[in-house]
Amino acid sequence: MIAAFFFAVFGAFLTWVSVLNWRHRGEEKISLLEAAILKAAGEDPLPPSWIDRLLHKFHIAFASVFGPLFLFLALAMLINELGRMT
Repeated sequence: MIAAFFFAVFGAFLTWVSVLNWRHRGEEKISLLEAAILKAAGEDPLPPSWIDRLLHKFHIAFASVFGPLFLFLALAMLINELGRMT
């Protein structure tokens, strides 16, 4: 039951991340940590390289696959658990 809850929460989080990343995939983004470091140093962020764009697409693809997969796995685990209770 605890594992099913974990998979449901993690699957919902990954699905939410994938939806947000699909919606904003054309925008250039930097992390909060990188923004804080650049602000402290007084520098401007570098433009994204080809590897940055590739990793962003990789992140979107894997979040889109594994988010619903974990949600389905959580649902299957809950159904299995409910079947054992009867």
